[in-house]
Amino acid sequence: MKSALKLASEHIERMDAPEGQSVPSLIKWTGSKRSQALRISRLMPAYQRYFEPFVGGGALLYVAAVPGSVASDIYRPLIELWRLIQRAPDQVVENYRSQSTLLNSELNGLDLKNLPPSERLPAYFYRVRDRFNKTKDPLDLNFIMRTCVNGIVRFNDKGEFNNSFHLSRRGMEPARFERVVRSWQRAIEGVEFVCQDYAVTLDRAQKGDFVYLDPPYAGNKQRYIGDLDLARFFEDLETLNKKRVNWALSFDGSRGDRSLIHDIPSSLYTRHLLLSSGNSAVNKVLNGPVEVVEESLYLNY
Repeated sequence: MKSALKLASEHIERMDAPEGQSVPSLIKWTGSKRSQALRISRLMPAYQRYFEPFVGGGALLYVAAVPGSVASDIYRPLIELWRLIQRAPDQVVENYRSQSTLLNSELNGLDLKNLPPSERLPAYFYRVRDRFNKTKDPLDLNFIMRTCVNGIVRFNDKGEFNNSFHLSRRGMEPARFERVVRSWQRAIEGVEFVCQDYAVTLDRAQKGDFVYLDPPYAGNKQRYIGDLDLARFFEDLETLNKKRVNWALSFDGSRGDRSLIHDIPSSLYTRHLLLSSGNSAVNKVLNGPVEVVEESLYLNY
């Protein structure tokens, strides 16, 4: 482990070529690494256990998980959804099919050609969203994530999910969703899903394990997590280095012609790559212009 090697931004490698395939879309989650998962996995060293302490939509989990792996997040409804997919896939599939039927029944009763957009909004979606904000049911979270605008995770100051229904998209077709769930269930067999702070998960990693970190980026505004304490986070990375645990970190890169690369201590890593991740869906929804995004990948090996 070359933890003392100073590279900073003197040399940044680029991996621009897009993959011909991607990880099946299961849990819609902002910042998903589905488009990068195969490229990142090819950079991974051999390992005994896989750790993902900011699991989110878990794109890398699909290709990297082995029995004994640990995936965590502090958002309990998300972890409960992962556990249901793993332990009760029939329930997940049937709930989504039922909710999709109710949504489509309502939409099919609307005169979508003649109604203005403001009147095409299905009341069912908003009833489910309100119900989720009260009960935090993970199955309702799955439904609203699959049918909200671009699958963007967005919360207000009260921690309530507040993204809107995607007018031109009704969610994944139930039969396809079932195939995706079955495929994912096989991929995550033997994975432990826990709701806890990322540092608690990192504390369990030992030499011979591999950790992939995809934390909220600098200035993140997702209300259920708040901003990442970077000083604390860098200390935790240094602790991993001292334990000789291999890790990879996805973090800020560039958007359009703007560099968003954060000042990460060069003593922590040995390689800094920029990986293309396509266009920014969040920027398209919130600001208008579509911009090409590159994200940083830091390796300590």
